[in-house]
Amino acid sequence: MTETWRKFKEMLNDIAQRDHITRFNVLSEMTGINPNIFTRIKKNEDMEISEDYFWRLNKAFGDRYNIKWFQGDSPYMTVKEAIESKDKLPVSQIMPDSSSEIIDSMKREMTAKEESFRRELAAKDETIATKNAQLADKDETIKAQKELIANLHHQLAQRMTKEELADYPFVVGVADDHKKSRKRI
Repeated sequence: MTETWRKFKEMLNDIAQRDHITRFNVLSEMTGINPNIFTRIKKNEDMEISEDYFWRLNKAFGDRYNIKWFQGDSPYMTVKEAIESKDKLPVSQIMPDSSSEIIDSMKREMTAKEESFRRELAAKDETIATKNAQLADKDETIKAQKELIANLHHQLAQRMTKEELADYPFVVGVADDHKKSRKRI
């Protein structure tokens, strides 16, 4: 399992214990994180969790959690624990300038999303081109069929002269009922 997934799950368990918030839709409203992410984490689906998710969850709970712990550089989950520790870490190591890290994280996420959208758009453009080619083929087939029908109508009209109809052994329009037909005089 990835380390960020494990740390994020620990944060969720800590929030459930301290704040009694266990419903993912509530956490989603507070953080803007899709509730499916929380569900996947709770179901032990191994996944990489971005720092952006850490910052969103941390901000929703008053910057309680230590980014250095999330990154694996500190044994203390909360900022309070880190400050009260025997190590007496400097505040800059406990809570670095989060705005630049958030911006960097968001830029990376946006770049990944942009690339994903570009691939999706290219695939859709290819599908549209294929469908347009199929439509053009069908239009050509329809045009050829209409020309054929018009040609057959023309040939039929030429053959259906009055003389040919006069020599026809049956009355035009009468269905053959297996009876002896009357000949015209």
